[in-house]
Amino acid sequence: MSLVKTVGRFLPVALSLAVLVACGDKKEEKPVPVKQPEPVKVEAPAPAPEPEKPAPFDFSKFAAIKNNSNVYLTTRAEVDAYLKDAFDKVEKGQASSIMFPNVSSLFELASAELSSEGRAIIASLASKYGQTNQEATLLVEGYTCDLGSVPFNDELSQRRAENVKAEIAKYIPASKITAKWYGKRMFKKFKFDTKDEYRRVNIRIQ
Repeated sequence: MSLVKTVGRFLPVALSLAVLVACGDKKEEKPVPVKQPEPVKVEAPAPAPEPEKPAPFDFSKFAAIKNNSNVYLTTRAEVDAYLKDAFDKVEKGQASSIMFPNVSSLFELASAELSSEGRAIIASLASKYGQTNQEATLLVEGYTCDLGSVPFNDELSQRRAENVKAEIAKYIPASKITAKWYGKRMFKKFKFDTKDEYRRVNIRIQ
C-alpha cells in the first residue's frame, strides 16, 4: 500500500516534467541554403582566320620603256591614271614591260618655280619609275615662250630644267637624269594654242 502511495505521489511530478520537456521552446531550424548553379560560361567563337593576302607584285624586274607619242600629260590625275593602267597590264600579264608617259610641268611667266601640281606630277612619275629595274634614264628638257631676250630665256629654261631635275632626284638617283634647255630658240617646236603652254619642262623616259 505504501508503494502505491509513493508512486501516486511522484507520478504527477513526472508527468509535469514530461509536459515541460515536450512543450519547451523549440529552436528554429535554419533552412539549408540551396547552392545556385554557376552560370555556364559561353566562350566567344574564335575569330575566323584572315584570308592570306597575295604577296605584293614585284615590278623590279620589269623595264621602263618610253612613250613615243608627242602628247605630254600635264596634270597629276592624267599621270596617275596612265601609270595605273600601264602597271595593271604588266601585273595581269598583258604586257612584258611598263610604258611611261611623257609628262610636262608648266611654269608661270618668267618663273622657274615649280607649282604644287608640277611637284605632284614628278612625285607620281618618279615613284613609279623607282619600282622598275631602273635601267632606263629620264630626259628633262626646259623651254620658254618667245617673250624676252635670247639670253634671258636661255637662262630661264636652264633654271627650269635644273629645278625639275633636282625635284626628280629626291626620288631616284641624279645619275639617271639628263637635263637640257633650249630657251626661245625652240619656240613653236610644239604646236600649242597659248604662250602659257610653251613655258614648260618636258620629262620622258629614254
